[in-house]
Amino acid sequence: MQADPSKPDQETDSEPSAQQGERKAWRQFAEYSGLAMAMPIAAVLGYFLGEWLDEKLGTQFLGIVGLVLGIASGFVQLVTKALRDAKSSES
Repeated sequence: MQADPSKPDQETDSEPSAQQGERKAWRQFAEYSGLAMAMPIAAVLGYFLGEWLDEKLGTQFLGIVGLVLGIASGFVQLVTKALRDAKSSES
């Protein structure tokens, strides 16, 4: 397929693999950056939800339980993403 010179934004099939690799690296960087924000947010939300439940139920341990569950959910997301990336890089 030949690129139309009147359309400079049109991609060709002969795009160098270095550019494709760079795009993939930036995409992965963006996805992992999103995880870097999601992990602490999940932990904080879990903690505050647990504290709220502590107030409502008259207990004193649900804040820590919520924190641990939030941290665990963040790590599950991280491991899932890492395994998906490892699997896609093998093929």
